[in-house]
Amino acid sequence: MKKIDSLNLVPFIDIMLVLLVIVLTTASFINTSKLPIAIPQVEQNSSKNQQELKKKNIDITINAKGEYFFNEDLMSLQTLKAQLAILPKDTPIILRGDKGSNLDSFIQIFDILQNLKLKEVYVLVEEKKKN
Repeated sequence: MKKIDSLNLVPFIDIMLVLLVIVLTTASFINTSKLPIAIPQVEQNSSKNQQELKKKNIDITINAKGEYFFNEDLMSLQTLKAQLAILPKDTPIILRGDKGSNLDSFIQIFDILQNLKLKEVYVLVEEKKKN
């Protein structure tokens, strides 16, 4: 019988690397809001917009009740306007709206963004799943 001087760890490392690759490829790295909103769906997303969303950004959310959230903090429209006024003009702003919210809430936010001359505004939508 042959005496074992050391343990061969190479097969164990190979298995762990394969498991790591499987976990990383199946994990979802999508940044989602913690607020319960139903995002409207469109036919196709632009890849350029997806790259722009990776910058440091500000989230403005309108829920189904028409309430406004600034980075997940509930705010009135006037407080939200004051918060937006102090931002640099090139700050990326992601506008998330529940598909059950009214158009008036959306238009009020866009009016504020336009008056403050905030240029980088993105409306978050979800790509429709093909059946």
